Amino acid sequence: MISNPELIYYACIARSTTILAHHQKEEDPIMEALASECVAQAPPNHSLFTHTVNNRTYTFLIDPPFVFFAIFDHHLLKSQTLPFLHRMRSSFQKTLSSSKHNFAPLSFQPQFHSIFHEALHFDPNNVATATDTSPPLPKPPQGLKKKKRPLDSKEPASAMLDLSDDVVSLPPVKPPLVDRQKAKHVWKKHVWVVLLLDLFVCAVLFVIWLWVCSGFKCMAY
Repeated sequence: MISNPELIYYACIARSTTILAHHQKEEDPIMEALASECVAQAPPNHSLFTHTVNNRTYTFLIDPPFVFFAIFDHHLLKSQTLPFLHRMRSSFQKTLSSSKHNFAPLSFQPQFHSIFHEALHFDPNNVATATDTSPPLPKPPQGLKKKKRPLDSKEPASAMLDLSDDVVSLPPVKPPLVDRQKAKHVWKKHVWVVLLLDLFVCAVLFVIWLWVCSGFKCMAY
């Protein structure tokens, strides 16, 4: 159960990059554009992504082809935010199975109020009071590592998501000095090859000249 619904700034359900339904704390075109960008960049090979920056936590629950995304205040704990998204997915799945849909933008908006309300008031510590018999929600994955960014970073929040249940190891970046040294070594090697080729050509021409002139006889004239 979310302790304070005002701490949910945005929540949505998307199919690929199409937002099917959403909730906003207040009307904000900038927030909508940011959420659309985040959903468009959701990684396909992860089931959970979360990142906190500028006092906001961006959290994805990915169940291909659907994405359940929310922007929370950073004071909300994972023990509240993750069950909220899991419950939103469960309620959406029940709605999805009850009828056919064409998955147009905001096509689930009429049903989203009840989906959001049920997820908002779901208490994972009291499963017996739930409205369905869904299995207990899985525990949040352990050992997650967060990549911190400076608070004054101008990079979009969607590009800074770097926390998932599948830890991704990026290759180390070589210092620029190493690259310059390598380039210098390659350049020197290239110069030596050119000089050797020139020396070889000169030697061949000299041998031909000696053969034509029968030694140094041409120099006698």
